[in-house]
Amino acid sequence: MRAQLVLMALLSLACSSDPIATDGAAGSGGGAATPPRACSGALKQSLGLVDEVSSAAVSTVDERDEEKTVYVDASAGGIEGQDEHAWVYVSLATGQGVALTDLAALESRDWDLAFKRFVVRTNSGDSGPGRGGAVRVALDFAQVDAATLGNKSLPIEEWFDDDCTLRVDENEELITTFTGWSEYDEAKHVLNAADVTYIAAGADGALYKVAILDYYGTPTGGSGSVAGRYLVRVAPLP
Repeated sequence: MRAQLVLMALLSLACSSDPIATDGAAGSGGGAATPPRACSGALKQSLGLVDEVSSAAVSTVDERDEEKTVYVDASAGGIEGQDEHAWVYVSLATGQGVALTDLAALESRDWDLAFKRFVVRTNSGDSGPGRGGAVRVALDFAQVDAATLGNKSLPIEEWFDDDCTLRVDENEELITTFTGWSEYDEAKHVLNAADVTYIAAGADGALYKVAILDYYGTPTGGSGSVAGRYLVRVAPLP
């Protein structure tokens, strides 16, 4: 995944901000089994999986009632060296990191979201054995509740065809359920968080609303200059 920042950002701009995806691309929302053995090699290559545990910082920087702001440092390696570093696995329930190697994470339901640079994925489908998934909604965080989703199912991570060929966009980028969280600022050459909210399911199927607030966050909840350091707003879906 040696993607160029600008290309990924332009792809994000093109993503729909319709309130709920209801077309045939939506997944079952119930999660899927661990990816078949036949695709394991393609999966490892496409995700840049490494057999080590990330030492990156994950912490809850603010908590009010049931809502949390979580800091996730997914900056390791920069654009060119990211494949040498593990994904950062996070529990939405606790707001803390989950110590797993990339290979162990493929078999684990202990994590909900995984981060590496500008890519975020859920524990579902080809990404993991959980009952996760996510959908982007064009509503303010406070406006999103269970009625927003209604009886619709969440898209899951579905990346391979029957021949284990990775389905990618025209720029050969992996498309996840969180693609579209950012907008590219052409003047400043940075990624800004789009004004959207995600309805996401954890690996156990519990529903949350999630908003990425900053891609240049700091451990104290401020904004810095290092890319890949997220501030993420999380709350159970009311």
